[in-house]
Amino acid sequence: MDFLVAKTKGKKGSFYKILSDQTTFEAIPDFANSREYDDEYKLQEDEWFVVNNLSQQVFCLDFVTNNFVATNYSFMSKDKYGKIDYIVSVQDEGNVFVFQKITPSYIYEKQKLLSWEHVCAPTDQAVLSNHKNVLVIKEGADCYYIKDIDKLYFRNLNAITSIFNGINILYREATNQEVEEFFSMEMINAVDGFTKDDVKTANRRRIKEATERYRSFSPEQKARIPSYISKYCPHIYDEATSQFNVNDENSLTDLLNVLNQRYYTTEIDDEKRLANSVTKL
Repeated sequence: MDFLVAKTKGKKGSFYKILSDQTTFEAIPDFANSREYDDEYKLQEDEWFVVNNLSQQVFCLDFVTNNFVATNYSFMSKDKYGKIDYIVSVQDEGNVFVFQKITPSYIYEKQKLLSWEHVCAPTDQAVLSNHKNVLVIKEGADCYYIKDIDKLYFRNLNAITSIFNGINILYREATNQEVEEFFSMEMINAVDGFTKDDVKTANRRRIKEATERYRSFSPEQKARIPSYISKYCPHIYDEATSQFNVNDENSLTDLLNVLNQRYYTTEIDDEKRLANSVTKL
């Protein structure tokens, strides 16, 4: 038997049953094309990010690790529906957990809906109806947990950070100390008062990757960086000082894309490009 359960907002939020003996999400995706989370990678249409061994992660929910017993949960009272944080469809005898985050845009206290479901003939009209206290359930959920293989599948990490508290540790974001260490590298010249405090989240993630990559370079590879950058971002390199001038987020992004080797030239038509995501072959 399948159940739909809702979790209310707040630290003292609780789980309540909403539906029983009904399958809310009938079509479970094929997760054959899955990969570990990488915030720099853009998923293709049929790809998913996966967290392996979810039950062993610090951000795992007791709700999914415990055996689901429907009688442990009461049905939600009317006054709590407006306080729903997210819903979980417990399916396949408690083996599949399907999550959808609920935001205010999914809850309609009063709404007029126009339906053309039964329009067939040219003389048929659509139907206008008034609905109150409606919660919209998307066709595709935000994430799926398959218990027997202990894997969590998702496409957008931001959509589930409030469901799995602490899952944002998957972001490879540089700390303030790591940003300071990066800025203190001899080849970097931070100018115009640009400091670690001005570095935003996206570049903090790139700094983490760029620092690790730069440290792995041999002296010969490091010596090739000026030549590489001169082809794509010559405006940030000062040949006189052999330094890269960084004065804002844009120039920092250019430098990090160079160190992470995101710039390339196509072999057939020599078109210069910037790779938004990378897959190692």
